[in-house]
Amino acid sequence: MKPIIATTLSGLFVKSDPWKKAHEGWFRKVAKKLKDDSFLHWLHKENYFEGVDLAMKKLYPHLSDEQRTKKARKIYFNAVCEYMEIHPEIQNTKVIEFFEELKKGYRVALLTTNTLPALKRILDINCMNNFFDIIENSLPKEKDDKSIVIDRFLKKYGKPVIYIGGERKESYALLKNKGVSTIFVNLENKENIPGVETVFSLDELKKKIIALKEHGTGGI
Repeated sequence: MKPIIATTLSGLFVKSDPWKKAHEGWFRKVAKKLKDDSFLHWLHKENYFEGVDLAMKKLYPHLSDEQRTKKARKIYFNAVCEYMEIHPEIQNTKVIEFFEELKKGYRVALLTTNTLPALKRILDINCMNNFFDIIENSLPKEKDDKSIVIDRFLKKYGKPVIYIGGERKESYALLKNKGVSTIFVNLENKENIPGVETVFSLDELKKKIIALKEHGTGGI
């Protein structure tokens, strides 16, 4: 069986803008609706879902925690997809083409906190319906927690030969603790992530993947 290369969507196959714009828009709408600008303070916090919980409790006090989480994520992912539909340029086509070649020697897995209904729509918009060999996603009742997705993936499939991701920092720490090698593909000139191997172009990434083959971790 072919070895697995694990990946993400945002910042790799698709530019990170749709998720960032939806995130910002969500909190701005909430602040306006509740007439409370303090919610804007959550925009750039890593624990931003605490702000989501606070907002949803005020907006929908009659719903359960699980119902509020589902509703919040549905609103958010609708915004992500709407952005993608009017901005086809967000696709990193050269990266997609390169991974199509990689699939001759590897299975390409997607680890994502997108929910399945949203993910199906995202992949459809980007013409990637049959692109991934393996998909591990969030459940609608789960919050935006990559650790749950990663743990579930590792239990099902074991360790991939490498994880290739975007700027989401916690993914690298979680996988490093599990003994998985990682590469941050920084195509958008984001802030470096300390202790994580980084490439800044597709050419650099290609060289790293070729090195995997040379070390006996699968063939292209």
